[in-house]
Amino acid sequence: MNNVLITGASRGIGKAIAIYLAENGYDLVLHCSKNPERLDELKSEILSKGVKARTLAFDISNREEAETVLLSDIEANGIYYGVVLNAGIAADNPFPAMEDDEWDRVLNTNLGGFYNVLKPLIMPLIQAKKGRIVVMSSISGQCGNRGQVNYSASKAGLIGAAKALSQEVAKRHITVNCVAPG
Repeated sequence: MNNVLITGASRGIGKAIAIYLAENGYDLVLHCSKNPERLDELKSEILSKGVKARTLAFDISNREEAETVLLSDIEANGIYYGVVLNAGIAADNPFPAMEDDEWDRVLNTNLGGFYNVLKPLIMPLIQAKKGRIVVMSSISGQCGNRGQVNYSASKAGLIGAAKALSQEVAKRHITVNCVAPG
């Protein structure tokens, strides 16, 4: 049981995390929101390192879709050892000019995605009595950033959610940590 799910694995930090974990012997479950063929090159690179990799595509802001895809995958392949919640979006705009949709999309994706991905996985992790969860936040969630009220709010929410969840699952040998790049 050394599968690690990485959401938002197709580029940037998610891709770098995937390569690092593959180089350290972890089998990977690579996620993107749509078009899993975007992950083909990364999957090939990972397979060349002697570990296993498979891809999943679902919208982390869609609770039902996330649950269906994730539960089907763990039913077929077993529970993950680790989950890296990296997927997220930004829609920057000064607050007075921010559109309702910009607020909703960022909060529903970044903060809602935490719930939508972890909710179907947490009981299987608890039953396994081990696991590692890494939540990617941002320095914007710690100190705010001009033009990013929505993004900063979602990333600050992730920090609080990770802290609270870590207290709930620590006795089950599951760690929850938050990283704030920036």
